[in-house]
Amino acid sequence: MNKYSLEFIITTYNMTEKAIKVSLSEFGEGLEIQNCLNGEARGKDFKINLNTEDPTVIFDICSEFGRIKSMKVNEAGKP
Repeated sequence: MNKYSLEFIITTYNMTEKAIKVSLSEFGEGLEIQNCLNGEARGKDFKINLNTEDPTVIFDICSEFGRIKSMKVNEAGKP
């Protein structure tokens, strides 16, 4: 059972959507990744939604990919 619902944006400079998906898929369920437009000339923003038991693991992995921003963490079943 997944206790937390995560929603955040990550800005990366050398990661692809596929590489992020492969890295995170084993640590949760319902993984959704969307490309987002950013105002920077370099880098890509990805919006990530995921249900997991341990948000810390997800954020530790993603911090190696780039900068995490706009983070929301909710307990499952709560708004």
